Amino acid sequence: MKLSQYSLASILAIGALGTSNAWLSGCPKNLAFQLTNVFQAGQIEFPYAKCEETSGEYVAGIARFSSEDGSLWKVINAYHKITGGDDVFSKYDNALKKRTSSSSSSSSLDGFCDAWESVGTEQKFWSAQGSVFESDYFNPSQEMADDLGLKLSITKAQLYDAAIAHGTGSGSSKLGGMVETTNAKVTKDISGDSSNTLKINGYRVDEVEWLKLFLTTRAKYKDVHGAKASIDSYAYMINRNETKWGNTIYVLNDKGDEGDVTCDNSYSPYPVPDEDLGATTTTSSTTTTSKETNTDGFDPYDNDNDDDEDSHDNKDNDNDNGNDNDNGDGNTKNCHGYGANYTCEDGTKENDNGEENCHGYGHNYTCDGNTKFAFGFGLLAGVLTLLSI
Repeated sequence: MKLSQYSLASILAIGALGTSNAWLSGCPKNLAFQLTNVFQAGQIEFPYAKCEETSGEYVAGIARFSSEDGSLWKVINAYHKITGGDDVFSKYDNALKKRTSSSSSSSSLDGFCDAWESVGTEQKFWSAQGSVFESDYFNPSQEMADDLGLKLSITKAQLYDAAIAHGTGSGSSKLGGMVETTNAKVTKDISGDSSNTLKINGYRVDEVEWLKLFLTTRAKYKDVHGAKASIDSYAYMINRNETKWGNTIYVLNDKGDEGDVTCDNSYSPYPVPDEDLGATTTTSSTTTTSKETNTDGFDPYDNDNDDDEDSHDNKDNDNDNGNDNDNGDGNTKNCHGYGANYTCEDGTKENDNGEENCHGYGHNYTCDGNTKFAFGFGLLAGVLTLLSI
């Protein structure tokens, strides 16, 4: 699908007016959008034209708008207002309204995805999706961030991600409910190493420590589409101390593989001006490649991190991101890398020395024949690396 140069720029402009300083903006906002897209759609671009039907439910667009919760009908209504009401979706109005009012999936939407995809590249259709994205997902998540007093990019982005995956309501599995549950866990002062302290229930709580509690709460609902990938990746960033986002962040993708997301965004199929991205030319010290993951750090699925007995049913310690390689002698090595640099266990580059052969270009590297693929701007970095040899 060929996208206009304005698609990412348009969505990045959402929420720009009337926002507080606490809201995501500029490059961190771009990074948050790209990363959530990876968890939700397996790509960094917004999936405007994507539509799928599962067991009678239709899910489509940039926030997985659903035929069963009314969000899809909101998008169609917004599109009708732009087109005057006579468009490819007019014949589905009654069926969508019935599903929204009765929670019934019996009303036929045959051919709906074909209609959705047929207008998937239209700027008017992007605008319709963007208006609902803003009012129902991004804005509410950032209003909650503002109310909590959040300052770190990682925490504000996690609330946005949870809003997209779970919705922003007050039910226990929605963003509002999860924030409430998280706050209820705060029964004493909790110190930490971040640069911001929150005031919750009269107690002083380090912002990153609050985020850990939130991720543990969210882990109870990890089976929601995209949730576990997000939880794993944000826990990974916490353990790398990537809390203040610069131009690039190092993350786990939707398959659990290490990679990066960048505001330079060389994988973008369309050029976006820097002023729209808010991109910077320097990388924050919190995202330098010299940082190592703290493998003994925070685990959102650890029972010790949650006093709620119900969370025990969601324990999942098999968080294999594919980077542990057995060299055949029973010793496991951890291999990871960014750009043309990679590490095998002891922090040094290894050649064929009888233990393990690691080599790589750009963001692709191999350890004992197991090829790792990062995402983001890896391909361009690889070409540049090859040219420099």
